[in-house]
Amino acid sequence: MVRFKVQPVFLFIIAVIGTCVHGQGGLREYADKIGLNIGTCVFGRTYQTNQDYNKVLLRDFNTIVAENEMKASAMQPQKGQFSFGTADAMVAFAQENNMKVRGHTLVWHAQNPSWLSGGTWTRETLLEQMRLHIEGVVGHFKGKVFEWDVVNEAFSDFGSGGLRGSFWQRTIGDDFLDSAFTYAHHADPDAILYYNDYNTSNVNAKSTAVYNRIRQMVENGIPISGIGFQSHQTLEEYTPEFIESLRENFDRFAKLGLNIAVTELDIRITLPSDQDDLDKQGEYYREYLETFLANPACKTFMIWGFTDRYSWIPGTFQGTGEALLYTNSYQPKPAYNALLAVLENFEPEAVLPGSGVVSKPYTIRNGTSGAIFNLLGAKIGSYAVSSGVRPVANQAVIAGRGVRPRVLVK
Repeated sequence: MVRFKVQPVFLFIIAVIGTCVHGQGGLREYADKIGLNIGTCVFGRTYQTNQDYNKVLLRDFNTIVAENEMKASAMQPQKGQFSFGTADAMVAFAQENNMKVRGHTLVWHAQNPSWLSGGTWTRETLLEQMRLHIEGVVGHFKGKVFEWDVVNEAFSDFGSGGLRGSFWQRTIGDDFLDSAFTYAHHADPDAILYYNDYNTSNVNAKSTAVYNRIRQMVENGIPISGIGFQSHQTLEEYTPEFIESLRENFDRFAKLGLNIAVTELDIRITLPSDQDDLDKQGEYYREYLETFLANPACKTFMIWGFTDRYSWIPGTFQGTGEALLYTNSYQPKPAYNALLAVLENFEPEAVLPGSGVVSKPYTIRNGTSGAIFNLLGAKIGSYAVSSGVRPVANQAVIAGRGVRPRVLVK
C-alpha cells in the first residue's frame, strides 16, 4: 500500500487507468491485472463440447496452447499438405474470448508423421524440409500465435551435455537448433521463440547443458528469445532446496536476456492420495508460482491441463495422478486455492522496458509530477500532485523526472 505523509494530496491523472477485470473471481482476473500470461493446454475440441470444461477455461486462463493439435503429425500428416482445421478453430476460440495462443511445437523427435521421421534424408534435404514445415506453420498463424516452442526436448537425459540422438541431430548435426530458430524468426519476426525441455526446472546436469548451449546461441546472434521449463514435477521432490535451486535456475537464464516460461506444469501424486498429499501439493504450486513471479523475466505460466479428468499423467506414469488444479468433477483442489491466493495478494514491482530498475511502492509527496506507465510497462499518461483533496489512484507504475520508477497503488 502507498502511504502518504505530511498533508492529504490529490492525484490528478491525465489518462484512464484500468485493468481487464472479468468479475468472475478466477485466476484470470488477477493475472490480467499484473500482465501475467496464465494458461493451460487445451484438449482437442473439449472446450466446444463440454460446458463445465469451457466455464473453467474461460474463468481461469487468458492463454491456451494445443496439447497435440500443433505438433508435426497433426499439422502436416502428408508431405506438403497442411491440416489446420482443429488448430484454426482453437485460435478462433481464443480470439473470440480475448485469449492468447502459444504454439507447441515445431521441431521435436516425437509425434512426427512417418514420412518425415522415417524418410531418407541428407543434411541439405532435411534442412529444407524443416524450413518448409516451420514457414508453413508459423506463417499460417503469423500474428495469431504470440510465442512458439520452436525446438522441444533436444537434450540428452544422461547429463553428458550432448543432444539427444534424434533423426534431426543425426542427419543435420547439432546446429539444427540454430537453423530452426532462424527459420521461425524469418516466418514471424514478432513471435517470441522458446527452447522447451523437461527435467530442467532446477540446476542440474541437464539444465546446465541447456544453459551452456543457449548461452552460446545468444552470443552467436541466433534469434532465440525464451527458455521454457516443462516442469512435470513429483510431490516427493518438493523441498526447500529444490525451490532455492529453481530460483537460481530462473535467475541464470534471465541474465542471458531471455524470457522465461513455465510451459507444462503439473505436480503428480503417488496414489492413493490423502488430504496431506493434496495440501502439500498446494504448497508446492504456491511456492512454484511465487518463485516465478519474483523474477521479472518470467512472463508465461502454463498448467498442462487443469482437470484430472483429462490429464496425461495416469497413462504415462503408472500409479500416479491427481496432478492438476481441479478434480475429475471440476471441483477446485488446494492447489487451485493456493495459486489464486498468490495472484490475489501479489504486489508487482516496477520494471520499465530498458530501465533495468526494480523498486517497491512508495510515498507520493506534495508537488510531484511525472509519467504514468501501466503494469505492462507502456506509457499511458502523466500525473501531478497538489494538496487539499484525499488521494485516489488505481494501480500504475510512475516515474518522475530523473527518478527511479515506482509502483503506485490505491
